[in-house]
Amino acid sequence: MAEQGISINCEGGLDLVSSTALLFRTPGVAQRLNNFESSIHGGYRRISGFSKFGNSQVTGTTDQIEGLFRYAKGVVACASSNIFYSADGTTWTQVNKDTYQAKTGTVAVTSGSATITGSDTSFTTEFAVGDDILINGEQFLVLSIANDTSMAADGNFQSSASSQTIKKNGSTISQLNSASAVSRGSQSLCEFAVYESNKQYGKLYIADGLNKVGELTIEITNAGVHTFSFKELNRSAPTDPELVTIFSERLVVAGQSSNPQQVAYSTRLTPENFTGSSAGTVDVGDQIVGIKSFRNKLIVFCKNSIYQLSGLDGTPVLSSVTKNIGCISGRTIQEIGGDLIFLSPDGLRTIAGTARIDDIELGSISRKILPVFRDEIFPNLSTITFSSMVIREKSQYRLFYFKNGTADPQQKGILGTFKISSQGVPLYEWSQTTGIPARITHSGFDENNDEVYYHATTDGRVYNHDTGTSFDGSNIACEYKTPDLDYGDSGVRKTLYYIKTSIRAEGSNDNLKVLCRYDFDDNNVPQPSELAIGSLASPAVFGTAVFAQAVFGQTLFPQQKINLTGSGFTNNFRVSSNGTGSSYTVSGFYVDYIPGGRI
Repeated sequence: MAEQGISINCEGGLDLVSSTALLFRTPGVAQRLNNFESSIHGGYRRISGFSKFGNSQVTGTTDQIEGLFRYAKGVVACASSNIFYSADGTTWTQVNKDTYQAKTGTVAVTSGSATITGSDTSFTTEFAVGDDILINGEQFLVLSIANDTSMAADGNFQSSASSQTIKKNGSTISQLNSASAVSRGSQSLCEFAVYESNKQYGKLYIADGLNKVGELTIEITNAGVHTFSFKELNRSAPTDPELVTIFSERLVVAGQSSNPQQVAYSTRLTPENFTGSSAGTVDVGDQIVGIKSFRNKLIVFCKNSIYQLSGLDGTPVLSSVTKNIGCISGRTIQEIGGDLIFLSPDGLRTIAGTARIDDIELGSISRKILPVFRDEIFPNLSTITFSSMVIREKSQYRLFYFKNGTADPQQKGILGTFKISSQGVPLYEWSQTTGIPARITHSGFDENNDEVYYHATTDGRVYNHDTGTSFDGSNIACEYKTPDLDYGDSGVRKTLYYIKTSIRAEGSNDNLKVLCRYDFDDNNVPQPSELAIGSLASPAVFGTAVFAQAVFGQTLFPQQKINLTGSGFTNNFRVSSNGTGSSYTVSGFYVDYIPGGRI
């Protein structure tokens, strides 16, 4: 019979649940997709690697990092009982210090009054509205300044005092280094929130479930001088919340040990103050595991239910989203594609907001990778630490389930790329990672509004995530396996003649291989050996190509032809590599074959 051919587009992502008959009709999906990602531009791309952020461990030792956040042109990292900041990952500065500095003169205050009366003070030159001040152990903000000896705080003092030193929060690096530490207990997993204020980079709030909420501000002059301000919230704020977010121009916390069912919110426009007339609390009746601002609502994720909270400027309104399902971990909640994604007891779900926001629907999005949850994640919840991030430029959600006691090369994760199908249906295409030990993750933006990504494991270091061509110098091992293909008729034997692989490289890579296996890997059927695809290089574009990585004359979508041997009624292909070469995208295949006899 005459030769025939078939083209296969790589699309659909990982499918671990569909029947053989269905997979025959969707040859572009994957039955194994490890260390690949589904590209929004089409095809499956070998993922980028990771590398150290600077050369130093955060504390100088292998202290486990409990939190990461991009802030003030650098990274804030929580480790052991302290909080650190670094602009380059080489020099780490402890910032949970007493950063209040004494100012000129003395002051007197009266219980029940907000007035501050000075003696030999210079209020107009040493202070500004909004400054954080400390008098007689009480923290306030400057509300107004009348003259050098009179100003007002943003709240009434609890105790009267005279001849008191007035301190303003803010220390230079030299003052910071000589200051005493604000003592904190050993931190648990940290959550962060930035309140946009008159401060240069806003105010960064840190909660970990064991300590008071920390407030950090960093300001940087054009000359590069850093001023650090740190304090723990004392104005009736919950003492040990584990969750923190910004909603309705307020600081909102939850997950405190004394009342794990309560949401507490600050006075509007004053995140430090939980005692004002517009502050309050709401009890939801279930253990809270996550809080997230979403479409002018605060979504409250609980163990067995989900609620939405609104109306904080008047009478708070708490309404049910669902009482039939909850969230396993708040550290899995991310916003992507106009929805919130979270891990539920039956896999990953979204809260899909409609035009009527009060009509919130729940939808499952991880059915095709259900065995990952059933076999790897849910049986090991007691030993797993979850972390997640969104890579916006790739429209991608990343979930890592770090197993305590498992070696770093065996740590795993899940990648989901959000797409819109040709029929206009939103969907996720999934893949898996192995070898990224991401116990803590964070994605944010730098001072140029470029996306940046970080992760940390248990070695005390911070890593640049999704960058480079290796796992911190180690090989990236990846594999893409197609379903078994029957070419429209599983009852006819086919002799394969050749395969053309459509692969676009982003640089040089010469370790790609392809393997053809017949009849569902039947050991009784002769199986060909693995074949090298050949050396790949990115096409050279004048003015943009990187010398020694790009090759002039390469086509944009080069096809590598590989002759095949053997025959079978069905076959699958596996594309793999194991090295530090550049990333590449497998877009599709063309398979040439000769039909033979029927069974």
